[in-house]
Amino acid sequence: MPPGSPWRTWINRVLALGPSRLAIGLALVVVLVSLALPFWSLGRVAGTDQDIISFSWTTTTTDRYRGGAWDGTSILPYASSQPVLAGLTFRAVGSALGTAYLLDLVLFVVLAVVLALFSMEYGRTMPTLSLLMVSLIVLGVALIALFYPVVAIPGDATRDVGTFTIGGFWGAQGTSGPAAVWSWGPGLGWWFLLVGVVLGTVGAVLPYVKSIRAMIPSPPPGWRPPS
Repeated sequence: MPPGSPWRTWINRVLALGPSRLAIGLALVVVLVSLALPFWSLGRVAGTDQDIISFSWTTTTTDRYRGGAWDGTSILPYASSQPVLAGLTFRAVGSALGTAYLLDLVLFVVLAVVLALFSMEYGRTMPTLSLLMVSLIVLGVALIALFYPVVAIPGDATRDVGTFTIGGFWGAQGTSGPAAVWSWGPGLGWWFLLVGVVLGTVGAVLPYVKSIRAMIPSPPPGWRPPS
């Protein structure tokens, strides 16, 4: 790569952000992508027929397979009176996911504010206590956004399905019907959110850790640990 190439200049500018702002910037991208992806999925297999439902912010997407071949895809809003599958409308799940995506959006805003703060001169000279408060705010919002759907969706899904109890965010269960098996788990959006939570938390905590380390006095010249 030539020394003056645009790619090298761009890479140097990115690296100049430092590990904290770089991690938060990546977290913003990942969280933004998660907003466009489904947070949960539910599948039903009966014999050679299979239906896979992906739950997004305002709609459900159902992919139907009959005899192992794709038979069509339908997209319905949660407010629709038309059943998504087997007479089910999943309105309770839709309500829970609306809150989950809203919390995801709040996390995106919080990370954007923290990134702007750390890019200002004041943010670079913030006292240790203030950095601790920023870290705790980011961590609290991130954990709430990440675990709210894990806690809320199973109960609401059970309320919608009504034929059996969904015991967790991940799982599979057969029914008393003819060879019908249900399976469920987090969608791709939730996994992206998990990555964004890790990156955002690390980026918010790094300045605090750096401030703590700066408070530790350096050993005097020539000092050596006792043997």
